[in-house]
Amino acid sequence: MASADGYDTSLPLHRLQVQGASCGGCVKSIEQTLKSVAGVSEVSMDLVTGIASVIGVVEPKNLTDALDRVGFPATLIR
Repeated sequence: MASADGYDTSLPLHRLQVQGASCGGCVKSIEQTLKSVAGVSEVSMDLVTGIASVIGVVEPKNLTDALDRVGFPATLIR
């Protein structure tokens, strides 16, 4: 099921504030890293706001740990 903004609303949405992204290459790296985490279905990163939206059944700590390993500290937005 998709909502008006195009996200699958049957799965949890996690939003992360990501630090250190300054270019399209950073966005690509962040998105690829998050997509590699088990349970992630969709990822979208906004370079302007620094917010990554992640759809999937996954522990938020797994997302932030994955980003920490590639040099992009992130915190979960509640």
